[in-house]
Amino acid sequence: MAFIHVRGPAKNEAFLKIASTPIAAGAAVAFTGAGFVAQAIVASTRLAGISLKAVASTDADYADNSVFPVIVPSEDDVFEADVSGTATQANVGKQYDITTSARSVNLSGTTYKTVTVVGFISSSKVLVKFNGNYAFANKAN
Repeated sequence: MAFIHVRGPAKNEAFLKIASTPIAAGAAVAFTGAGFVAQAIVASTRLAGISLKAVASTDADYADNSVFPVIVPSEDDVFEADVSGTATQANVGKQYDITTSARSVNLSGTTYKTVTVVGFISSSKVLVKFNGNYAFANKAN
């Protein structure tokens, strides 16, 4: 289970990761209050992007705020995603939350509306665009 980039420019940027915290490959990541990236939580509405590698406690730089690669989604980027629930064509065009694992879409969650479903693949997979990445969220700030 992970967000997999399937279409679009796939702009990659490097951010400093939060120290001593695991991050799954292909997970949505968000900025912490201190300006580091960490694995997103359900309530994360301003995302940095999608992690390009995992961070594990066995990594040499686990306890460091080291550089971490992220795909920064634009309005043209589309990602394949697993779902929590059963997907149908009727999900296309609707907005949903991410799951607590930050690696799939919660079809029962509509509080934070982190992603928009733009395509139906199967009962367990959809295509999504991210609604709130930092590149175009809150332009006034």
